[in-house]
Amino acid sequence: MIFASPLKTNKKESAITKVLGKAKYFGIYNSDTNEFEIITNEATGGPAIFNELKRRGVEIVLTQHAGPGAVRAANELDIKLFYCGDNRKLMLDAVKEYFDKKCIEITPANFHQFH
Repeated sequence: MIFASPLKTNKKESAITKVLGKAKYFGIYNSDTNEFEIITNEATGGPAIFNELKRRGVEIVLTQHAGPGAVRAANELDIKLFYCGDNRKLMLDAVKEYFDKKCIEITPANFHQFH
């Protein structure tokens, strides 16, 4: 499974940021191959990053925040959004929590709770 998260810096040990679509960096982690990479968000608008994430095979985005544009863009591209909590968290810790079923799916019906 391929995950992505918005990161504060371009380091693997970076915390997930509360900014989603306009985050400067995204971590991408493949749980099947244990590969981790960081990409720079060169998208011009918040939802535009989802096209790049889809191109890279991302299936799940772990985030602390999701606005209506991000939810709509993810939904249109069949990328699932999951809320990973408000506390400072590294992406790989969030992935573990996802597999432990501790993350809440963000949908068009409930995203107001995470905006």
